Amino acid sequence: MEVPIPARSKPLSYDALKSVIKSMSVEKRQELHTDFPSLRAVNSVLPYTIKEVRIMPNSLRINRKLWVINKNRERSNSDDEDSNETTISIVDLDTNKRTPYFTVNKFLDEAFEKCFNAYLKNGSTIQDFDLYNFPNFLCERDGSVGLKLNISKLRMEGKIVDKFDSFIRFVNLDNLEHIHLILDDRLNEHGEWFGMLEKPLITNCKNLDLSVHSPVSLINYYTGLRNQTLVLYYHNIRNFPANDLHILIENWKTTNRPIGTSFYLYSLYNDTINIFNSLEFEDTFPVEVRGDTTDKPGIGIHLDDYRDLILCHGRHLIGSCSFPSLKMEVIASGLQRKNGDSEPDVSA
Repeated sequence: MEVPIPARSKPLSYDALKSVIKSMSVEKRQELHTDFPSLRAVNSVLPYTIKEVRIMPNSLRINRKLWVINKNRERSNSDDEDSNETTISIVDLDTNKRTPYFTVNKFLDEAFEKCFNAYLKNGSTIQDFDLYNFPNFLCERDGSVGLKLNISKLRMEGKIVDKFDSFIRFVNLDNLEHIHLILDDRLNEHGEWFGMLEKPLITNCKNLDLSVHSPVSLINYYTGLRNQTLVLYYHNIRNFPANDLHILIENWKTTNRPIGTSFYLYSLYNDTINIFNSLEFEDTFPVEVRGDTTDKPGIGIHLDDYRDLILCHGRHLIGSCSFPSLKMEVIASGLQRKNGDSEPDVSA
């Protein structure tokens, strides 16, 4: 008796094949490019799903691979900015192994753009995007070229304030959940960086983290922010005086903040408990904040028939770690925090 020959599996349709490839990691896509030449054409045009992108002045990081891109100084004068030879080396950040530098006959900005275009295609999805330098080719690129990146979290420094609007043209704002902005006054001679805090996208993004190293009071900027969750990290908590916190609290009492709006203040070097202990208000009530590790009962302030403002101090979850921090939140009037309530998903 003959054994029946099993039917061959039905090949994937073109659309199904594209969906499968798009769901693969960058690393799997690179293996696909090497092992299956027949799929290179379709693989090369589909957008990527990437965990982390970091753009620095002379490097581009895609997940755990780092492209180091420099002008070839051996073949040009150090002052020659027009050298059309560029050297590239690729670093594996898991093994710390680096390829030998190889030379391409392109200007530095052209070589960087080629690497950028290879991975950051229209429709690519990036979980974390660290922008510490803004390449010239993006400034000059037409915003109508059809490049939109689906970025969940964007980290950047205030120094790109003059190029921020050029970059944001290429971001799908419907997918942008979180912005982390670094403001270091030691590099901000004339205060231009603080203008980032007046950008509508910064003012209104859902979750905003601010890392501040500045002796200058920024309270006039903070009161204009309308983020659902605002996390404020100070390198030196003494640069955020108790009076600034009083001003922020009064601002929240009068600006109709929606239920669920929250604020965190912390520092890795100085505890914030002294600021909390200095708070003095009339017509407050004690609040037992369950589910948090608090130092003492919180302070409740009645806002209206529907909302209360609570303040407490303790170890609160910020990102994936707990830090001693001061927390302020608008809650429904009369409600107490229940056991097991989770913290909002905010990042340090």
